[in-house]
Amino acid sequence: MKQSVQYFLFTLFITPILLAGCSGGKKVSQAQKAFEIGEYSKAAEMFKRAYSREKNRYNKGEYAYFMGESYRLTNKASKAASAYSRAVRYDYPVREAQFYLAESYRKTGKLDKAIPEYEAYLEEVPADVRAQKGLASAMMMLKEPKDNRYIVEKIKKLNSKYSDFSPAYAGQSYDYVIFSSMRTEAKKRKKNKITGQGTSSIYYSKIDSKGEWSAPEAFEEPINNNATDDGAPNVSADGKTLYFTRCGYDKEKPMGAEIFACSRSGGKWVEPTPVAIANDSLTTAHPAIHPDGETLFFVSDREGGFGGLDIWISKKNQDGAWGEPVNAGSAINTKGNEMFPYVREDGLLYFSSDTHIGFGGLDIFKAIPHQEKEWVVSNMGSPINSNSDDFGIVFKGRQEEGIFSSSRGSSKGIDNLYSFVLPKLNFSLNGIIKNVNNEIVQGAYLRLIGSDGTTMKINTPTDGAFKVKLKPDTDYVFLVAAEGYLNQKVKFSTSGQTDDKDYTFDITLEKPTIKVQSPR
Repeated sequence: MKQSVQYFLFTLFITPILLAGCSGGKKVSQAQKAFEIGEYSKAAEMFKRAYSREKNRYNKGEYAYFMGESYRLTNKASKAASAYSRAVRYDYPVREAQFYLAESYRKTGKLDKAIPEYEAYLEEVPADVRAQKGLASAMMMLKEPKDNRYIVEKIKKLNSKYSDFSPAYAGQSYDYVIFSSMRTEAKKRKKNKITGQGTSSIYYSKIDSKGEWSAPEAFEEPINNNATDDGAPNVSADGKTLYFTRCGYDKEKPMGAEIFACSRSGGKWVEPTPVAIANDSLTTAHPAIHPDGETLFFVSDREGGFGGLDIWISKKNQDGAWGEPVNAGSAINTKGNEMFPYVREDGLLYFSSDTHIGFGGLDIFKAIPHQEKEWVVSNMGSPINSNSDDFGIVFKGRQEEGIFSSSRGSSKGIDNLYSFVLPKLNFSLNGIIKNVNNEIVQGAYLRLIGSDGTTMKINTPTDGAFKVKLKPDTDYVFLVAAEGYLNQKVKFSTSGQTDDKDYTFDITLEKPTIKVQSPR
């Protein structure tokens, strides 16, 4: 199961993979201990030193493998690929070394290297769905899928040189954003041994009078806690309740993640309390409260899932307590990891997955509720998604605009906050009205009727030309008429169009045929 501070709050250093029994003395034992408790950044350096000193072929393969694991779990795909390739070269017997090598190559955009590694792995482990979908994703990327119309830009005012991720809007004006950050400047915090960055804390920023985001500030206690990692915030629709994930730390054992909530009273946030849900699981994280305030989506490794981390749903009972969680189902959850859920006002669910067919790393997906309680899932496409990790998306209500986080462009796995907006489509109806002699028809007019209730009459100027703005997802019919001519009717639709389009109709009007009666 993939566990990484970047992935999970980024602080899910739970259920670590146990080493098979590294040999090599005290230094390697210390590296093993660091890995087991989730100090991946520290473990990577220790395994790297042990690898450089080791002569035994098996041990070198083992150290390389766990070096790769440490890099993978701290989102350093390029270094992970280099380490996994050494483990494979030294015939380290853990099959997943080759799978993660392929994944790391795909995440760094090296598809020519990723594809043969997937194929070789699948020859040995043909039933691994993760590898099947990884290979399908790599093949899809080879075809260079076309970008959609979203415009994506890094938000310089909100980002630091450390990871900033998982945003949430507070309130309906969308001028107040809360997000997670691993920046160390605030209180001169020491670097985290797990990530090599600062401890995750929750920050906020507001739009100032100039329309710019203000310098981010960390929440004071009781929200942020120097003894824990806090992040992945989500705010209720009324702005009164803040949900977030808290992860503890122990030098002797891995710690899980837990969802906390706190309410706003008198303009201040009160002491956070644990949300009693899924108590039989080591991991509950990434809370996403439905706009109805009665339904909570979250991530967990609890039993009954499909593998890895799944998205679960809990509804409030009549007494106000959260009910027994229900898995979101196989349309959403896979044998890999599904994380960072978010629910819009219209009930659409957005989440990130590392196993659904995508562009690499974590991709953002949209899930539309189906009448039969299943979901129709689709990839958000490029440029929302990249070959890096893309996750934690939020929208400004029903607008196709908002913020998400991504590690794109960073060899160190640093996440940044990006704005996105889908420009409105522009459609127009234009043309010219002439007669069969190619002459301009004077006094012609159009009557345009749309399925959205539009009805208008347009008189054409002396040059016979016409141009009208249209609306998206609308069926139209227009009638062209002029005195002394036969009417013409044309049907067309803007529905299903994903690009700007001019609908051009050059109309030729004919005069009615006059029948001449023969004399008796």
